[in-house]
Amino acid sequence: MQRIMECSVLFHTDIQIFELFIWCFADSDSILFVSLAILLFLFQIPRLDTPACYLIFRKGKADWLLGQVLMSVLISLAYTMFLLGSSMLLALGGSNVVWGNQWSDTATTLSFAPENFEVALTVVRKTIKLTTPYDCAATIFFLMAQYILFLTLLNLIFSLISGKKAGIVAVIVVSLYAYLLNPDKLTALLHVPEEVRYVANVIVAWISPLNHATYAMHRFGYGNFPSILQSHMVFGIINLGLLLGSWFSVKKTERIFLGGSHD
Repeated sequence: MQRIMECSVLFHTDIQIFELFIWCFADSDSILFVSLAILLFLFQIPRLDTPACYLIFRKGKADWLLGQVLMSVLISLAYTMFLLGSSMLLALGGSNVVWGNQWSDTATTLSFAPENFEVALTVVRKTIKLTTPYDCAATIFFLMAQYILFLTLLNLIFSLISGKKAGIVAVIVVSLYAYLLNPDKLTALLHVPEEVRYVANVIVAWISPLNHATYAMHRFGYGNFPSILQSHMVFGIINLGLLLGSWFSVKKTERIFLGGSHD
């Protein structure tokens, strides 16, 4: 992002207000690192202390779980909105910012840069002729929100099954799994031959939730990578499964509803 801003200043070109968000969070590593910050919120939810247990006793398990799910959705949307707003503020810090729904001169200039200049430039080349900044930013926003919601629901179900520590550990383990399934890291680690690297990239694009949230790992009219719609369907199935698992865990886990002492 800093290099892109420097490029804008150097060539005196403008930047579309959403472009920093698009270029930054089209990369899986960026999404992974910012999603780990959600752990600060997950340490607080779900509450399984005595006041929470009393509330569950009064309102019922279904109402309590619905509240937890709504909180997870709100946290996911609010955190993704915070990331969007932060990138917009950084863009406003530049001298030439445009709000129109068209790619900036900076994007056009960078689309001719060498392949190894920036990972995000792969997205610039693929999207500058296929979509608009508004559509691209909205797509990345909802993919990230889906991934963060997946982490919060994962924390919820493991917290209900084995306690708060288990929920946090589950999020960390899944994040590590996603980090190792980065195509570049995985192919370098396993010394995957060049002739089968495409097949390996397609496989990890389908089996990693993080790659489903990564805009650059999707099909742009060709190849066997997942489409945007397919990734939303995958997230929907996974999150629905976590939600159903949380409901069955709530029904079976009586110990969290016992309340405090008799004093």
